[in-house]
Amino acid sequence: QAGETLHSIREAGYDGIELDGFMIRRMPPTVRLLTKFAGMPVGKSGSLDWLPMIRESGLEVPSIHEDLGTIENNFSSVVKEAKDFCTDTVVITGMYRFDYSSMEELTSLCNRLNESGKKLAGEGLALLYHNHNAEFRKVPGYGNIPLEKQECTSAEHSLLPWDEKTAYDFLLEQTDPRYVNFEFDSYWAAEAGADPLFIMKKLGN
Repeated sequence: QAGETLHSIREAGYDGIELDGFMIRRMPPTVRLLTKFAGMPVGKSGSLDWLPMIRESGLEVPSIHEDLGTIENNFSSVVKEAKDFCTDTVVITGMYRFDYSSMEELTSLCNRLNESGKKLAGEGLALLYHNHNAEFRKVPGYGNIPLEKQECTSAEHSLLPWDEKTAYDFLLEQTDPRYVNFEFDSYWAAEAGADPLFIMKKLGN
């Protein structure tokens, strides 16, 4: 069924599919339960041989999604996996049990992203960060602008109201663009009340 689905994706006009480490590798029962409760059950997909299935389908793999801990703790296997699937991009899909309103935690995250991105760049791989809605939470004390000094309060000039910046602002400003870039999920930004078009303009190429 997995092979048939890949062919259906190709026949529908898609050139590639992003893979996820949770999907293509065997995972412990706790991880399988977590993905199931999150509405993304992986079942026994980790027991399938994905590399020949992808090759046979004719689909490309633009990126592989990984969690930051796996990149840090199993770096060589992540690099090998990316190169086996002929992709040059690894994507972080958010953080589990993470306080996006904490400057301390965000600072640590940015340092970890920069370090992992630098290591991946040394292997010819790019690191991207994929957002959900939590990144558009305001960060107390970060980027406060007194109301009387604001020249413009329209939505097109900020991700969310100007009194405080968001965790996404923090990630954009505190990560090194040489080593960390972004895979923008416009659905989650809109769901959080941010302006997706403005963010895309801010991200640029």
